[in-house]
Amino acid sequence: MDSRPALLLFARAPEPGRVKTRLSPALSPAEASALYGAFLADASRLYGRDARWRPVLCADPEAHDPRLAALFPSPWERRDQGPGDLGERLRRAFEHAFAAGAPCAAAVGADHPTLPVRVLDEVLGALESTGAADAAIVPAEDGGYCAIGLTARRFSDVFRGVPWSTGGVLAATLERFRDAGLSFRILEAYYDVDRPEDLDRVRRDLAGRDPADGDFPAATAAFLAGLPLRLPRVTEGAP
Repeated sequence: MDSRPALLLFARAPEPGRVKTRLSPALSPAEASALYGAFLADASRLYGRDARWRPVLCADPEAHDPRLAALFPSPWERRDQGPGDLGERLRRAFEHAFAAGAPCAAAVGADHPTLPVRVLDEVLGALESTGAADAAIVPAEDGGYCAIGLTARRFSDVFRGVPWSTGGVLAATLERFRDAGLSFRILEAYYDVDRPEDLDRVRRDLAGRDPADGDFPAATAAFLAGLPLRLPRVTEGAP
């Protein structure tokens, strides 16, 4: 049994045509897959180095995929997400973490390479501190969420009936929290990198950061720096 909190990273194998498909036509399927591979490399390094939590890759479709095995060596544990919709897979991952001894766990996606590690600290801290909440969530700007944290002491299946892949995910999840009588904290919102216009946004974001910072997603920055300058530009004043 491991009494540390669990950090559950939900990710797919970086297969062309299966990941980041909405980045077309700005990126080819091979480029989109390579960019996603950079997201994973950064997540593995940044999320896997903190001994305060147990890092678990929740992989789709198979945890033993050699591409994922190469990206997520020890101390990462690798597990299959298993069948079902995202809600079923999230529920299963949390239940397994709690059965293994985690007092709380946070699930995070691999679509937001600029999400600071401190935010995950805040999620888990909200569940462990004095007067701790039963749940914590990091909203995504598109109406979903980047990360969600739950405790073993008040675990409830808050994933059932959520309209996944829509702008109503966050609102429905907060409603599930309330229905289950869970206290919760809503943290600062972050953005996913899903659409062509997000590419310029993340590039500008990284240009304003210090590469020497411990949170800097170096693999993502290096990949974007090597792309031809054909990424779509957002209009002035856009987020």
